[in-house]
Amino acid sequence: MLLEGKTAIITGGASGIGFATAEELLKNGKILILDLCDSLSEEQESQLQSCNPKSSIFYSKCDVTNKSNVEKAFRQDAVKWLGSIDILVNSAGILNESDPAGCVAVNLTGLIDCTLTAMELMSRNNNGNGGIVVNISSIAGLEPLPFCVTYSATKFGIIGFTRSMGQQIIYNKTGVKVMAICPGATETAIYNNAEVSILSFPWMSEYIDQLILAYKTQKPEVVGKAVVKIITEGNNGSVWVVSEDLINPVTFKSNKFAAKL
Repeated sequence: MLLEGKTAIITGGASGIGFATAEELLKNGKILILDLCDSLSEEQESQLQSCNPKSSIFYSKCDVTNKSNVEKAFRQDAVKWLGSIDILVNSAGILNESDPAGCVAVNLTGLIDCTLTAMELMSRNNNGNGGIVVNISSIAGLEPLPFCVTYSATKFGIIGFTRSMGQQIIYNKTGVKVMAICPGATETAIYNNAEVSILSFPWMSEYIDQLILAYKTQKPEVVGKAVVKIITEGNNGSVWVVSEDLINPVTFKSNKFAAKL
């Protein structure tokens, strides 16, 4: 996809990977940021506007676990401000092992609801223009992490959802490509507050420091740029790892079920 003039929605776009992605996408077109805060700060707005003074930034408070919030953000706000949706980046996420249900609701169920709602509006089958969805998963969705088991489960779920939605039979009807990106350790609020969030088991505390130090971190901006690369170059259903400033596609076994369709 050529990005010039494209519109984009970024969930969780007020901080971390979502904000870095918003900065990159704003260079090419209008964006709508969805997040939990009431509004963007003046500093955030100024930082974003400096990326492209000629483009437009819109913000809507949205809890992705609340279906009525999602419906309003996509069917009303996005339609009013963007006109149509070309790109959706699902970046909203939390790491809270003390609240498994909440973690699943934000990281997986909310992501699914946002994708399916956007898909209805983007689908060529519904007179849309097609488009691209990029889901932010994690290396925790490819390799099991014993210190954040619920978080890891949600990220595995994102990859399963992405690969299922990225099958050709769906694309043929919708014209919407669905891909996922799996960042390694990234310097976001989730990572920086990990010590108070990752205790799957109380006795795990003695291992926290060595586990965190085992991972080389990267800046959110690295992931934001990788999202743009995936949007412009990625294949439907593909999954990418961005770790230690490198981006590489993940190779999976062939899908014997899809081959029968």
